Amino acid sequence: MLEVSDSKLTQYVVHYMGDELVLGQDAFPQPEVMLEAAFTQLSFHKLDLDQQYTFFHETNIGLNEVYTYVKSIFDNTTSFLEQSQNMAKHLHSVSQHPNIKKGELFTGFFENCLFQDEVRQAIAIVKIEEKEMFLDVKSDQNNVIVNGIDGINVKKANNMCIIIDMGQDEEPAVFLKTKRKEDVVYWQERFLKLKVADESYHKTNLALTECKKYILKEDTFTNTDKLGFLNKTLEYFRNEEEFQVEDYIETVFEQANEVQKDVLINTVKPYETEISESAIVKAEKNYKRKIKLDDNIEIQVNVRDIEKVNELIEVGYDEVTNRKFYKIYFEEEV
Repeated sequence: MLEVSDSKLTQYVVHYMGDELVLGQDAFPQPEVMLEAAFTQLSFHKLDLDQQYTFFHETNIGLNEVYTYVKSIFDNTTSFLEQSQNMAKHLHSVSQHPNIKKGELFTGFFENCLFQDEVRQAIAIVKIEEKEMFLDVKSDQNNVIVNGIDGINVKKANNMCIIIDMGQDEEPAVFLKTKRKEDVVYWQERFLKLKVADESYHKTNLALTECKKYILKEDTFTNTDKLGFLNKTLEYFRNEEEFQVEDYIETVFEQANEVQKDVLINTVKPYETEISESAIVKAEKNYKRKIKLDDNIEIQVNVRDIEKVNELIEVGYDEVTNRKFYKIYFEEEV
């Protein structure tokens, strides 16, 4: 979806976010190759491209600070330094909490990014809160010199976002990453003020996540029951156009009691929505169809039909050895 192998970092600036805000006074031009590669990795490393966001404001989008600043940059790149300073001031104003760490704010302007098969401009905003000790080893006149350097690990998780210019007629596309769940409030809601662009994707993803949590935590289900219910859940989402919790319960949990129904309804009712196929594809990767035994044994099962799971896997107890066992039926090894 987003390709940056041929991108160019044409401008960047770094501010310091502490008790006092220290603004960078220069927008540096495109750096040398190694530094540009480091900044590119810092900006795009492990960015979640499955969930897209958009700027919003309750009354007037023009009152969303970051939206206004980035639009000004996209319209006139010579305003990059001024607008990045404005972003730093805004972030500093919403970061006055003892749990929010000090750190550097990197802002970079990238050109030649490929997004949805179109060449786009993009702005990266990265808040760096932790540094590490690195060893700088050099050879000088047959001597090896080792120095410790306090630096930034460009592969480490940071609070960050990428804002892509979609042109005059469309709102910018925004992708987000937070270092910790508790950072969502100040980074996403207060600083950037974003909402999910595709609500059906977001709700489908949440519904699948909560259904999975319920199945795995329900003590009355055996391990084979859980495998079957996970598979039937995916099958339900594949076959239906809309997620309706009562219909889901009747389809997947035929023998669910009233307590179980109430728990599911109270948990996932807010996520009823038109089902997003892309959210299903993502969920399938995380729906691990495994039975874990003790510490070192796992049985992986990819059978979708719960009835077939129960036919192929038998659970028993050996009174001689005083241990539980699984008996697995199959026709041939492959």
